[in-house]
Amino acid sequence: MSRSQQGNDSKSGVSYSVDGVMETSMNASRDLEFAIEWNRFILRIVGIWPDEESSKSTRRELKFSFILATFVLFSFFCLPQIISLVMVWGNLDLMIENLLTANVGIASLLELIIAWYNGKVLKLLLTHVIEDWMMPKSEQERQMMLKNARIARTLCIGCLFLIQATLITFITARIIVIQNQVVENSTNFTRELICQSYFPYDTRNSPNFELTCFGQCLACFYITISYCGIDTFITMLVLHVCAQFTNLRYGLKNLVEMGSKNRMEFRKKLAIIVVKHERLNRFAESMEESFNHMFLIQILSSTIQFCSQGYQVFAVLNSKEGQFSLYQLIFLIVFVTCILSQLFIYCYAGEKLNVESSLVGYAAYECEWYNLSVPEARDLMFVMMRAREPLQITAGKFCSFSFSLFCDILKTSLGYLSVLLTIKKQSEE
Repeated sequence: MSRSQQGNDSKSGVSYSVDGVMETSMNASRDLEFAIEWNRFILRIVGIWPDEESSKSTRRELKFSFILATFVLFSFFCLPQIISLVMVWGNLDLMIENLLTANVGIASLLELIIAWYNGKVLKLLLTHVIEDWMMPKSEQERQMMLKNARIARTLCIGCLFLIQATLITFITARIIVIQNQVVENSTNFTRELICQSYFPYDTRNSPNFELTCFGQCLACFYITISYCGIDTFITMLVLHVCAQFTNLRYGLKNLVEMGSKNRMEFRKKLAIIVVKHERLNRFAESMEESFNHMFLIQILSSTIQFCSQGYQVFAVLNSKEGQFSLYQLIFLIVFVTCILSQLFIYCYAGEKLNVESSLVGYAAYECEWYNLSVPEARDLMFVMMRAREPLQITAGKFCSFSFSLFCDILKTSLGYLSVLLTIKKQSEE
């Protein structure tokens, strides 16, 4: 088959020829499945995955899994912990212990609701991703998309296992603490729940205690799924856009060579690049406009969480209880690692989007523009002007995600931590 020939393969699906590279629709479907399968698996558990078969729907769909997840999160975790926080107000140690878990639960519930509310946007973005994978492309373009897809897939799997390990460590540590209290006070002890919470019924008696603990464990599971699934799905979308920007730069650098036959051919190639560039800009801007409030919640939650965890670590190190402190310290170390990794993912994706989108203008300069006529060279300036302002992922329009923001959040959290430790020291004196 020649380089320009196109045809159908009854065994492997429709085939395309691009730059001498054959690609089948079956291969494209396999690549698409590789890119999104883990995100789809996680988000379907909480009922916010934008299913392709319902993409024509004009209303937001309330799935049973989403209703169940929000009900369990609100009833067994968020509301009881908020009431408990009000009841222990004034006791710094109990307040910090409450915030350590309540903060994550409330943030996860809000992210879940925001993701469901913007379901139409998620459907549109997913449709663009599917179209990009199914379009004919060269092997170089395919490999670049697969490279970023592997990164997104690795982040998704890694975060899922890390956050589930954090959940298991937390529940195990709490069970060990409860058992130790039972052994030490076998005649007079009070049953403690998995999380510090208030319920309008007596949780010390069976089966109230067992059912409440089960509800709290289920709520913790939904927290980990929504917290991990939404973050990694947004990251996958951002990395997909970054791969498209890289391919766009490749086409722009070789634009003069591709369009060297005549002026009409050059303008046709340039028009395709401009349309694709504008499509990618709208993709990123739509994602930013719809989810910047969720990103703000992520930053505030991570700052409070890291500060609370640091306080707990110092409290554990200063504690005179041996075994209890060891288990709690292990959990806090795993918890800190998990929270920082989730925050770093957003900062990494934001930094990469900023760099890749700004490099488009440099790619226009690196092409052989000196071989063009003056009017044709001027046309390239529109692409360069459009790429002057790099795309960003912002937290409520206040700040953009980047490596410098990650360092600023750590410094801010440590500043708050020093204030808490000072207050505790003064209260003890």
